[in-house]
Amino acid sequence: MATCGKNREKSITKTVKESVKTRSHAESYSVSEAARLLGISIPTLKRMAADGQLEGFRTPGGHLRIIAESIEALREQRRQPRPVRDPSPVLQNRRERLEELTLEAQEHRARRELEKLRREEQQESERLEAEAQAREDEVVQREAEIELERERLELERAQQRARQEGEQAEEREKREAKQALAAFRCRWQTKASEAVPACEYRWLSATQRKEVLGGLEAEIEKRQPADEPRMGTILARSIEALVEPFQAERDAQERRRTLTEEALRSLPYLATEAEKVRATVAIREALRRLDSHADVCEMRVAVQEAVKPVHLAVEKRLLDTRLLDWAIRELPWSRTDRDEARIRRECAEILAELPLGTSEAEGKEALESTLREACAEIEKRQAEKDRQARKASLIQQGVAEVSSYLLELKREGEISDDDYWDSDFTADLKDAVRRGLEAELSGDETTQEVKELVHEIIDGDLE
Repeated sequence: MATCGKNREKSITKTVKESVKTRSHAESYSVSEAARLLGISIPTLKRMAADGQLEGFRTPGGHLRIIAESIEALREQRRQPRPVRDPSPVLQNRRERLEELTLEAQEHRARRELEKLRREEQQESERLEAEAQAREDEVVQREAEIELERERLELERAQQRARQEGEQAEEREKREAKQALAAFRCRWQTKASEAVPACEYRWLSATQRKEVLGGLEAEIEKRQPADEPRMGTILARSIEALVEPFQAERDAQERRRTLTEEALRSLPYLATEAEKVRATVAIREALRRLDSHADVCEMRVAVQEAVKPVHLAVEKRLLDTRLLDWAIRELPWSRTDRDEARIRRECAEILAELPLGTSEAEGKEALESTLREACAEIEKRQAEKDRQARKASLIQQGVAEVSSYLLELKREGEISDDDYWDSDFTADLKDAVRRGLEAELSGDETTQEVKELVHEIIDGDLE
């Protein structure tokens, strides 16, 4: 409400200033005079001036003056006829009292708002002072903490320096002992590296040599410089112990290799590389299942048993090849490549079902029925092919007979010269003869029978 009052005062001042600029020499009335002339109360007059219904200005002393022209214009406006009569004096007084009460209420609210703003401003000031005091206290506390931290760090640094000096002395002693131990181990590791590649250990592989050296290094790592006098003996015994398993494995591998080569040489001459590989895998598996202490005889028996299925499979494959070649040779000479491929496939399926160890006679007996059916089918097909070729040849002879028979008919007077020389007529007869022969002939007729059939077809068309 205070703000509203201030805005209203500013509006009045603005209106007054503008009126003074435009009408500086105009006649004016005081607030009481203007209210009396208009018949209204002073508060109503002030409100009308604030709302712009009346023009006025303020004197240097701050008093409001109403311009006469504005009053005259409002009175002139009131003189115009109205539908409602003027209010009574009692009603006018009540209205003026109500307006005064309204202005007093507005002023009271403005004072309350102003008091509220003052309280809020004081609270804000107190809050800012409390925050500033809290910041100052925090700064003092932080400085005290920093001082305590500095003293603690100085104490820790002093303790750290003392600890580092003790650790450095201990570290020097450890380093010296470690250097002596490293020199001892390096010296004997070099001797071990020189001893392993000696003549008697040259057969070791790179991996085995690396493993032996690793074992020697582990043994040397266990020793201390106090063991220096006994290191030569320790190194020799360690080499023997580490090489012994490799020597035993080498001997066993040599025995396995010898037995494997003997078994592979026992396979048929035409054994393929895949079959040899399969035999080798079977031999290795059989030897792997044997006890590590098995003697040579036991190993040889296991190898023979392992290679036996491969040996039988090779013999079976060679027998199958011989039987397939025999089956192809048994086919008639008129066979085609397709016939050979089919017979090979069918015979291969039959042979695949035969057990290992089947003899050649048993294989031929198993293929005999299939071969017999195939030969009959090929011969039947060839006979049909020959019959068709014979039929085609007879049809050609029959078509050629047309011209001879037409000449004979012309001589006998059965057809005219025009008909004989008419190519369309002759072509139609040849087509009729070809169709008739294709329908009637089977391929087994004689040449004379074909001629008679041609004559019958021509006679039938001429009739």
